[in-house]
Amino acid sequence: MQHTDNEYDRAYREKFHGVRPIIEKHFVGFEHKIITDMSHRFIAGEEFDLFESWNFKEQQINLTKLRTQFQKAKISLEGIHLGVLQEIYDNLTLPIVVLNGTKDRKTCAEEVFDLAPSREEVAAAASVLKGLLAFSENIDKAIKYTQDELPFGIPVGNRNIKGWRVVEAAVELNRTYDCPIFIPKKIDGLGPMRELLVDLFEHYKITGTVDAAFNGWLEHIDRKREFLELLPID
Repeated sequence: MQHTDNEYDRAYREKFHGVRPIIEKHFVGFEHKIITDMSHRFIAGEEFDLFESWNFKEQQINLTKLRTQFQKAKISLEGIHLGVLQEIYDNLTLPIVVLNGTKDRKTCAEEVFDLAPSREEVAAAASVLKGLLAFSENIDKAIKYTQDELPFGIPVGNRNIKGWRVVEAAVELNRTYDCPIFIPKKIDGLGPMRELLVDLFEHYKITGTVDAAFNGWLEHIDRKREFLELLPID
């Protein structure tokens, strides 16, 4: 949609204004600029730290399904008349309310078309179909190559990965900014690190205990980081 950037900015501001007071509360004595930098860094860490926490077997199954679906889609596309295919490209310009049939293109008010995708979005969508026709062999081989080279990643199982991301981001703040909060060898209900994590877990509505999440992260991530099989693929 045309307002994607504004929606993203608004969503990010909400994240920032939710996290900043927590950072400011627990890192007393830092300048406002540093607190702002720390808040941005924490948000990025919470979103992207431990990014490679996938289920290896599940990913392999999904990649196989993806190869199959791409191959079927390519065969179907090849059977579509060029004139009909062009009509699909033209219809990509229509807003979803028209494509869903909830609005009639011939009679709906002009403002409905304010909800139409941008030229860039239409071009990107069209390139997906065109690319599938022109580069289906490359796509298939790229997926297969990814399957063959895929690292095991960070074991997921039934672990509290969302909680681990918060722990990782919080610890990285302390290590990056040389903060006075001590990183314990274990959390058992006490300490400033636990107090920080309690507030962050509450903010992110994370289920599970802070103690278990921190101790699990410490055992399975921080102490075993050098043994994890992660990207980039060599």
